Amino acid sequence: MKKSLVSIIILNYNGLNDLKACFDSLYNLTYHNFEIIFVDNNSQDKSVEYVKRNYKDVKIVELKKNYGFAKGNNLGVAYTKGEYIVLLNTDTEVDINWLSELVKIASEYNEVGIVGSKIYYYDDRDIINFGGSSNNILGQGSQIGAKRTDSDLLNNTRKSFYACGASILFKRHVYQKIGLFDPSYFAYYEDVDFCWRAWIFGFDVFFVPTSFLYHKIGRVIKSTNKKRYLGERNRLRTLLINYERKSLFKILPTYFWQWFIKINKKLHSDKKSAYNWILMYLKVIFWNIIKFRSLIIRRRFIQLNRIRDDKFIFRLMKELQEIEKSIMKK
Repeated sequence: MKKSLVSIIILNYNGLNDLKACFDSLYNLTYHNFEIIFVDNNSQDKSVEYVKRNYKDVKIVELKKNYGFAKGNNLGVAYTKGEYIVLLNTDTEVDINWLSELVKIASEYNEVGIVGSKIYYYDDRDIINFGGSSNNILGQGSQIGAKRTDSDLLNNTRKSFYACGASILFKRHVYQKIGLFDPSYFAYYEDVDFCWRAWIFGFDVFFVPTSFLYHKIGRVIKSTNKKRYLGERNRLRTLLINYERKSLFKILPTYFWQWFIKINKKLHSDKKSAYNWILMYLKVIFWNIIKFRSLIIRRRFIQLNRIRDDKFIFRLMKELQEIEKSIMKK
């Protein structure tokens, strides 16, 4: 029986130094029926020229500006033909069975719409970066097993609240039903929002430890302050879009109270840092106000089409947090 075509999207921004290791590992895969779409976010380091010269069969999409992770990948999906679509970071090196194991789980279970890989650190290959995930009611995601040595406890195929965007596979009919990444996110939290939406629409998300790769973490955005700001603004938008109204009334007071506690602690220890946090939170609120119209449109789409209510989501969060606790205490 012929294997399904898989479309692998590699989004690039000035990643020339990482491309050889990434592409060479893809051409060693045991799964051969795939196409590669190289989407370039207006790089200035001759990345496109390198791919054109060395990988003739790769489909290249040259964008006129840096659209970030979310919109860049969204634009790349338009060029895909596969039944399955995979997003892969440039700064990775995949195992030979990376793709076959993702497809195996995705094809075996109809209810599974998204699957994600186990991720190790590139320079310390016994240490886990991503071993599945949990999420709390305030939208704070947790990467199970992060910075720990690999163990048998991290080798079970199981539910995951979200799959890490560095290596994520989803079925074509899933994105056609739930939509793609929120283009306003630019970077960070788009994978959490995407998978949260999948759960709401009735699809499951699974962690597949037999599919693994090695990842050079934090290559694109190096500023800690920028990462913190992008993560916080996108987290708030994720809550506002995905929760039912009654849940928001319960959760938002706790969410903003958490801000107050953090600022208050900083004021007693480091006033300069406290003022920076206050400024960041004001920017987070202002950005979400500016994006309010698109927020309402996306929220209406999700709430009108949801299959699973927040009671299901809360149970899922609790279940995955218990799994994480059992793993981390051993």
